[in-house]
Amino acid sequence: MKTSPLLSALSLALAASAATAQTAPGSSASPDYSYRIDSVPGASHRVTITSFNGPFHYRDMALTPRNCGSSPGVPVPRAAEMLLFVPSNGPIHAEFRVPASSGGSCEFVTEFDLKAQDRPPSTNEVNPETPGQGQKPRMKLVPEITDLSAADPLQIGRIATQWGSVVTLPASQAVARNNGICYFAYSYLSINAGPGHAEGSTNALTLNPPNGPLLAVDDLPAQLPMSAATVRGRIGLPSGFSTVVLEVDAPNYVPETNETNNLRNISINVQGNCY
Repeated sequence: MKTSPLLSALSLALAASAATAQTAPGSSASPDYSYRIDSVPGASHRVTITSFNGPFHYRDMALTPRNCGSSPGVPVPRAAEMLLFVPSNGPIHAEFRVPASSGGSCEFVTEFDLKAQDRPPSTNEVNPETPGQGQKPRMKLVPEITDLSAADPLQIGRIATQWGSVVTLPASQAVARNNGICYFAYSYLSINAGPGHAEGSTNALTLNPPNGPLLAVDDLPAQLPMSAATVRGRIGLPSGFSTVVLEVDAPNYVPETNETNNLRNISINVQGNCY
């Protein structure tokens, strides 16, 4: 997908996408976190939680029944909530709760500590008259209607090009050379062209697949509907011709409407001495 069609579609898609995700009860403003609950037949239910517009992810955590009988039923995703317990020092502790379809006090729960720099900007004390009972960040359920891919332009070394092209890079333009490898900076656009919010994932660059080495793994932040994020890094290439393949959402964390557009490639001819 080219950059210009994406950008021209942004304003049209944002209004339509606003109604696609449901906000959990008690939250009316922009959410602090999004979440997705997956059910594996014959196995546990699991949740992935992502800082709504940032780099913090809590992936594939098992949900355990609590206060349930022998048949807890299944989670009711739209009624989920998360409580945060803020200590005087140390990490913030989180408890994610999902009511069970069996009703009563039965619920599915997982607990974890927030990452060091992940401090939600807005929380509300559950009971202001009794501090310490937890705070509720705003949560939003993620619809499975995202579409991740990479877009042009691709910058590799000093050359601006497109995915699928063939480029020549002089070894003299490498930012570093060591033991036969020339290192070049790169940047490209990673886009979410779907109307759903995409939780964070990672992209991977591989040299001469399927048996070549992994060149780089790039953290991909959570992306709003119809948005683009610039990914930057550095890769090392040998002299001569190589094929570099990009896989968007390499670990397949994000459910997408189209999983066939996650691969991009470029052929690169490094000319000169990389020693």
